Amino acid sequence: MPTFKALSYGAKWRVTRLVARGEAPDDPRMAAAAVELAEHCQRSQRAPQGLLPGLLIGLVIVSDVLAIFAAAKGDPWVVGSMSLIALSNVGHLILNPRVRPKSVSRSLKESKRVVAARV
Repeated sequence: MPTFKALSYGAKWRVTRLVARGEAPDDPRMAAAAVELAEHCQRSQRAPQGLLPGLLIGLVIVSDVLAIFAAAKGDPWVVGSMSLIALSNVGHLILNPRVRPKSVSRSLKESKRVVAARV
C-alpha cells in the first residue's frame, strides 16, 4: 500500500473514515489510497462477516458488566480499566473499516470511478 503509506497522518485518517462510511474522496491521490485500503481490507477478510462486530459488541458488554461488579465492590482501578476496554472497543467499531464490508466495497467502487475519471 505505497500510496496510502505516503499520505500524512491526517490524510490517512480521512481516507480510513471515508472507506468506513462507504464514500470516495474527491482528490485523485486520496482516491487511489482509498482503493488500496479498500482492496487490502477485502483481501484480509478471513473471518465470517458478522464475527468481528459480534465479538467487539460482546467485549463491550462483558467489560461493562465487569465494571458494574467492580463498582459495587468499590474497586476504582478495575472500573477504570474495564471502562477503558469498553471505550476502545466502541472506538474500534466506529473507526475500523473491516467491520463494515458493504461500505468498503461501495467505497472501492466509488474510488475507482474517481480515479478513472481523473486520469
